[in-house]
Order: sequence, then C-alpha cells, then structure tokens
Amino acid sequence: MKPAINSILLALSAIAVGCWRCNSASAQSLAGLNISSPSNHFVNVTWPYTNSGFVFQELTNLRAAWKASSLSANFDSNREIFSVTTVTTNHTRFFRLTRPSDLRGIYIDSNALPLDKTNTANLGASLSVPGVDGLVLVLSWANLETNLGQYVWTNLDTWMSNAIAANLKVDLSLRAGDKTPAWLFASKASGGAGATPLTFSFSPSDGAGGNCETETIAAPWDTNFLSVWDDMLSAVSNHLAARGTYSAVELLRLTGINRNSDELHLPAQTSASTGLDCVSNAPAIWQAAGYTPSNLLSGWSNILSSFKKYFPDKSYSAAIIALTNVNAFPPIDDSGNITNIVPQDQNWPLVALASQMFRGRLVIQNNSLFPDRPAQWQTVNSATGLGTMIAFQTNENGPGDSADCNGTCSDSSFLAMLQTGIYPLAETNSLRAQYIEIFAADALAFTNATWQAHEGLFGGP
Repeated sequence: MKPAINSILLALSAIAVGCWRCNSASAQSLAGLNISSPSNHFVNVTWPYTNSGFVFQELTNLRAAWKASSLSANFDSNREIFSVTTVTTNHTRFFRLTRPSDLRGIYIDSNALPLDKTNTANLGASLSVPGVDGLVLVLSWANLETNLGQYVWTNLDTWMSNAIAANLKVDLSLRAGDKTPAWLFASKASGGAGATPLTFSFSPSDGAGGNCETETIAAPWDTNFLSVWDDMLSAVSNHLAARGTYSAVELLRLTGINRNSDELHLPAQTSASTGLDCVSNAPAIWQAAGYTPSNLLSGWSNILSSFKKYFPDKSYSAAIIALTNVNAFPPIDDSGNITNIVPQDQNWPLVALASQMFRGRLVIQNNSLFPDRPAQWQTVNSATGLGTMIAFQTNENGPGDSADCNGTCSDSSFLAMLQTGIYPLAETNSLRAQYIEIFAADALAFTNATWQAHEGLFGGP
C-alpha cells in the first residue's frame, strides 16, 4: 500500500504561491496543505489537525528523493492547525505531507514476555482472530539483556516471526521498572553498570488489593542508567536490522521511566495514600535521591534522544497514567520539596517534549477503558492540546488476564468499551483512536466485538 501524500509547489520567489492539492481531510487521513504569503519575504504553510500521523517533507528538485524538512511544525491548539513559516528565495521548493505508517487497528498486548504455557498458547491463537491488526510485543529488559552487553533474543525473534507470518503490525515495548536487570546496580569492576539503586515497596492497585511488591530501579537521570539504556536500544535496532525484521516494527513504546508496567510513571505512594503499612514512603526516597521535575525531564530528554537515534523513522507511543488515586510521579517541586500542590497533569511536560521531538509521529494513549465511563480527559486533552494521535488499551483484571467490565464482560459490553476508545469524544466528533490494545483472552472470547471494533477504526469519516 502506497502512503497517502498531499503536496504543494511553492515558488518562493513570488508572493503568489501555486497549490497542487489543497483539500479537507477526514479524521484518519492526511490533511490538505494551505498556503499564504503575509509579506514579500515569508510564506506560511498550514494544515488542520486530523489525528493522523504525518511527516513534513521537502525538496528543490522533483527528480531528487524527498527528505524530512528542516522546518519545524508548530501546533496551535486553539485553531487546531499546524504551521511552518519559511523565507522566500529565488529557488523553487516543493513540500508535502506523507504518512510514515498506518497505525490503525486492534492490537493484542502480549504482556511482558516470557509467558506461561497457557498465556503463550492464547497469545499465539489470538494473532489469527479476524480483526486483529497488530501485536504489542512487550519485552522485559531483565530477560532481554541478562548480563551487561549479553542478550537473549529468543522471545524477540520468535514473536517478531509470528507477527510477520500473520501479517501484523508490531508495537515494540522494552519494559524497565520492575523488569530492570540486577546487573544495572552492580559495580563496574564486577561487570555491572554502577547505577545507584532505589528500592521501593508499592501496591499495584493503589492499596485496593491489599498487597505490596518491591522493585529496585535507577533514577531516570542517572548517567550510568542512561548510558546502558542507550546501548540496549542500539543493540535491539542492530539486531532487528541484521535479522531483516526492522521494517516490521511500526511503533515503539517510549519506555525507561516505568514502575510495574510500560506506562509512564514512577513509584509515588505512601502508606497513608494506600492504607498499607507495607508501602514505602516513595516521595521521601525520591527527595533523598535528588528528584525534581526538571531532573525527571532531563532524563526523559536523554531517553527520547536514544530512541530517535536508533529508530529514526518510526512512530512512538507514550502510555500515560491518568485518573489514579495517587500521583503518576512523586509530589516534589523544583526546589526539591515534598508538596501537596502538584500539577493537575504531571505527564504534560514529558509528553509535550515527546510531541516536539516526534512531531506527527507520537501517539498518546491511556491503558484503562471501561464500558460505562468516558475516555480519560487527560488523554484527550494531551492529544488535542499537543496535536498528537490518540489510542487506548482496555483495563485488565491482572497481568495477562482479561478486561473487567465492572464484572464479567459480554460481547456487547466489551464492544461498548472498545467504542469508548475508538470515539473518545463520541461518534459525532472527528477525533478517532489510531488503535485499541486488547488482551489475547478477550480477542478469543469476543471475536464479533473484535471484528466490529476493527471495522470502526478503519471505516467512517
């Protein structure tokens, strides 16, 4: 399938600018380019936000290959338009929008591999369910890189082959957090990376389950962590290229700042916030480690740069935590003080930076859909406010389990949940999800709903 392309020819030495193709676009298609000349010296190129991925390209000779433009697109959330401004010259320049990849579809989330025998069988069977379009291939860093610089590629290669054989898109997720390898904290003299360990006890369900788990992670700005994270991404990219499977990866999850999932969050609980004595005082631990929102953003910037360096042509997703009982990040201000006053959306600075670095190629998603609740407003606001794509994952009863529809799901309640994600501002609004992630057990149980949701993602305006 050839990518959709909208192009215009700009004669930049003149005030009047000719337009090859200026048209409106539906929510899931590329927008039409519009042009204006506010003066003899400048030309503006604009296009409306349509929730479609794009790359803005240019060239000066139609016989040459198109390249990503050096012009950076700005997004005006009030008018919902992208724009670039360039100086007129005596040379003709050509511009176009092209879609890097079509991300739409129903994706099966694998959970962190390896899986037990039953879940492995279910995952394999779910890939052939009609309406399934992709696989979220979630790999544990600890199981991928078992020792510093030593990799076990079995799970990656096996499931990449399975996805390719089923003609599925791959969303690759390399999970840290509780899947961080122990060698990261060993001294360099003993073959480790020498990162400073931070150990937390937390409740996966914000205290509702009455249990605690323990994890040891590094601060996102720890230079030893950032160095080996960069090396790991390089190794994965090179391995995929050597195996001839790099092109099958359409999307990567932006990971590295994780707790017990591949979502963008860190331990931030206390025993008071969860009602459990077994929960450690996460804000105090972070405060002693030098946490500030600026340090977090600095680490995130390095992580994003590593992804961009080794996967420069891919799209990306950031899975955010919204509407939980506690903060996604520690409630600490830039002076290093623990505070009760935190931003309403702690994710915003991080996803804003990602949207600038991956303009037109970022998906903001939330991993919690329910059949009787609206889509999370933080996710919608982030996507529409930053001009990104949007997606969702269904809630789950537990790792590798099925979705919870406030009880056992039926085909109709499961479809209602998927439709909440597909049409996050109602079916009459043009905003559409790019994809919905579901779990293998649900794909096998609700084949009709899976197919109808697939049709909903690809059909309509």
